[in-house]
Amino acid sequence: MKIHAPLLPLAFCLAFGIVVGELLGNWTWGLIPLVIMLVVTALLGRYPRWQSIGIGCCVILIGTVLSSRIRQQLDVEWSDKPMVIEAVVISEPTLKEKVIVADLLTIEGHHKLKCRLVRDELSERIHIGDGLHIHAYINKVHAWEQGHFDYQRYMACRGFVGEVFAKQGDWQWKQLSLSGLSILERAKLRFLLWRHQLLERFQQWGVDKEAYGVIAAMTLGEKSQLDRNIKETYSQVGASHILALSGLHLMIIYTVISLFLGWRRFRTVSQVLIVLSIWAFAFLVGLSPSVTRAAFMISVYALLALGHRERMSVNTLAFTAIVMLIVNPLALYEMGFQLSFMAVLTILLFCPMLERIIPLHIQLEHRWLKAIWGLTTVSLSAQIGTAPLIAYYFERFATYFLLGNFVVIPLATLLLYLALFSICTCWWSALLTLSITALSSIVVLMNHLLEDIAHLPYCSIEGIRLSTLQLGCIYLLIGSVYVFLNLRFPRFRQNG
Repeated sequence: MKIHAPLLPLAFCLAFGIVVGELLGNWTWGLIPLVIMLVVTALLGRYPRWQSIGIGCCVILIGTVLSSRIRQQLDVEWSDKPMVIEAVVISEPTLKEKVIVADLLTIEGHHKLKCRLVRDELSERIHIGDGLHIHAYINKVHAWEQGHFDYQRYMACRGFVGEVFAKQGDWQWKQLSLSGLSILERAKLRFLLWRHQLLERFQQWGVDKEAYGVIAAMTLGEKSQLDRNIKETYSQVGASHILALSGLHLMIIYTVISLFLGWRRFRTVSQVLIVLSIWAFAFLVGLSPSVTRAAFMISVYALLALGHRERMSVNTLAFTAIVMLIVNPLALYEMGFQLSFMAVLTILLFCPMLERIIPLHIQLEHRWLKAIWGLTTVSLSAQIGTAPLIAYYFERFATYFLLGNFVVIPLATLLLYLALFSICTCWWSALLTLSITALSSIVVLMNHLLEDIAHLPYCSIEGIRLSTLQLGCIYLLIGSVYVFLNLRFPRFRQNG
């Protein structure tokens, strides 16, 4: 299988530059070598190979400068005395045993803070969009590591620059003007308020409490209501990805929207409307990194269709990664970014090879076989890319991941269809009751089936400990196997 992806090496160069950027003290120091390298590269026009090397070096330097610059922006020095903060709540508050946890965006400076308020009757009434006047200390994000998880880096990837803890009497509600916020920030807040209203509507419809947590997570990205035991069960069987909004969920939504807006006579208009609808949904669920990545990739996928080009390729994936890393260089360290990139990359590389194991004419003669084999090849290909990372971060490997995917993917697809149908028919009480009952039944069935799988012997191999070097060696081995299969078996090199 011949792969033409000139942007892939540039994506790796950019990633390498971002890592090197951690060693750079001041980002302006990287500008001089960048300018020099740009001039040298431009002068190497008569030597294409050397010019290609020069382009790679330029991209590495760009990654270094961007990484160092954003780190300096997030390194805010706070006063050692209590400060007055006026901020708006930009996340659904999470109820803990003793505190209420919420994300704040300050009106002055537009700083993103993680806020913890002592839990009481007053703080339990805080919602998205509320303005708060707080008099308390602002501290830097505290250092905490567990295994390969770095809390400070995790918070930096999401743009947090500090933490606030306020006791009773240290804060009060205040009507704040949002005119100082950017149009993007105000739009995000407006969509999050609509999401809050939808979540309240789900609760008013009488959705079962256990089912509500799964439905809220899979449809609107709200995972605070998920039961801990359910999350552990999904993790054990390798189905955690279904609880986090990602490319799978957005592709299902893209398919649904295409059924209504896929006008052949007005192809350009329909694709633009579909892309706008996808981004509207991305705003609705808070523009989380995973959803933003998926929305961007689907946008490229949809718009390439207008030029009758190959819609999904390794080159498209590399282009998406480059754009995402330029916008937020620290996204490279996000576990979600790494998992999604490796999953899509190995699907694009290994899936066509695995599909050819069963001849195409046999698959066409037996449609049911084609559907089952298609799901199998996608699941196996994605697992090749994500299993090392899951073992690296979670120290486990789900042995029945394939069985788990055969359960969750069809049921999750049906669940999303029903959730959209429920929202569209909420005015018809009889039909709404029927659809809500069906939703709850699907979630209960899915949970029970996954619990049964989790109780199978050797469902999850625990205690796997990989170093960063070992992780790199595993991916080097996977790449070597891919190259070997393409060289050893000519039929794998055929374009399909």
